[in-house]
Amino acid sequence: MKKVSTKLFFSVMWKGVCQAVSWFLELFGYKRGGKYAKVIWGIFATSAAIVMLLIACTFVYVLLKEARFEHNGCEDPDCIENTFVSRDIYYHDHEDGKGYIFNALTGERTVKHIAWIAKPLGEDSLVCYSDGRKRGYFNKFTGKVAIPAKYDHAWIFSDGLASVEEDGFIKFIDATGKVVIETNQRYHEWMDGYVFHGGYCVINNEDNDLYALIDKTGKTVLPAEYKNILVCNDSLICVEKGNEMGVLNKNLKPVLPMMECIITACDETIDVVLPNNTIRKYDLSGKLIDGYYIRSIRMLEYETDAVVYIQPQRADQEPPCVPAVEESEWSNGVNDEDATYYHPKATARLRAYTAGNDYEGLMTADGHIVTLPSYYNIEAIGPDLYLCQIDYSSSIVLNGKGQVVK
Repeated sequence: MKKVSTKLFFSVMWKGVCQAVSWFLELFGYKRGGKYAKVIWGIFATSAAIVMLLIACTFVYVLLKEARFEHNGCEDPDCIENTFVSRDIYYHDHEDGKGYIFNALTGERTVKHIAWIAKPLGEDSLVCYSDGRKRGYFNKFTGKVAIPAKYDHAWIFSDGLASVEEDGFIKFIDATGKVVIETNQRYHEWMDGYVFHGGYCVINNEDNDLYALIDKTGKTVLPAEYKNILVCNDSLICVEKGNEMGVLNKNLKPVLPMMECIITACDETIDVVLPNNTIRKYDLSGKLIDGYYIRSIRMLEYETDAVVYIQPQRADQEPPCVPAVEESEWSNGVNDEDATYYHPKATARLRAYTAGNDYEGLMTADGHIVTLPSYYNIEAIGPDLYLCQIDYSSSIVLNGKGQVVK
């Protein structure tokens, strides 16, 4: 088959289009040599040129848009990281601490000489930034400075408030920079940042060893007598006092009473690990879902007394298939100095399950609990014998009833 060049292809196509248009116009009395013909062809050529120009402009626009989307408008060779802030607003980070906020739509550098930024939580719009000496805030939607960098220490906005340090004391400001909560809390360099969650903020006492809870008016709603306070999911508050933990709801009413345990509040459940390493699962209202929750179950295998002999293979020999043999057979002439063997494994009667703090216990295949989860690790050493590690240096052997074998 004769190869057709691109030039020839388009030439033939163009002639075909022209002939088709000419044939169509001849149906209405059009003649090729008249003035009317020149006007028609002029309009046709102009229209085709406009269409081609529009297609070319669209193609170029798409390419530029894709390029800007890929590089976020960054053409700075010194930019080591380009962080998305909001639509068309980006933070261009420099190693020398002279980063800046860039508006990709206007090409404007709105805030210069930035060392780092910290985005707000939730629906707050002010981003905390540092110029290397002081801290302030800019609007994430406009990229413009909202509160100048004048604080030695400042933290992110959440619930409409942010904590700052002024004159050595912690204060809370609103989005205009106005101080709305005065505290007697002095700033300590080892102190964690104060951030509101669900209308509450955790603060510490002067010795930084106990914690209290304040609301958005600055009122202390829980006194500074807790070892730890954690606001979870903006709806639950886990409190710890001594060796006990409990859970409060958003109205500070008890969901779970104080008890000796470890509590973890998840998105849908509250997990309680008791001192015996068992786990109880509650819903977010404190209703018991599962009184003996098991994280995982694994099979236990042990080495049998049978022996599988593997005969050495010569280079010119196909690999043999040798079944398991008794030890007496293996020792009566079948043995070879280079031979290897192993004991095949079998499954023990009980299973190992994992509960709180990753401790393990024994259970039957049908779910009957034999022992509490009291062991670091469990291994089967027989059909119904188990080596249970009590700690890092000692172990005991249990039978299938959970009794110690002496």
